[in-house]
Amino acid sequence: MKAVTISSLRTNMKAYFDEVSENQDILIVPRNNTEDDAVVVISIKEYNALTETSHLISTHSNRKRLESSIENLKKGNTKMLPLDGDLGVDA
Repeated sequence: MKAVTISSLRTNMKAYFDEVSENQDILIVPRNNTEDDAVVVISIKEYNALTETSHLISTHSNRKRLESSIENLKKGNTKMLPLDGDLGVDA
């Protein structure tokens, strides 16, 4: 995470945007010298990941399902499935 002034962002915008895109880094641009008045620049990949995570944990049932899956993974309760889409189920 890096913080830069608005002036520095104006001068070096391409370089900062390239860095954010390539490294999934976060760029903070403070405004009016207050912590609550700042702009955050993130890559689209990072934004999409945050949005997906927010959606996945948005309901109690989704959170419980994810927690259960994580616990099963930790306990080794996993099942290998073929990657070709054939789940061995007769239609």
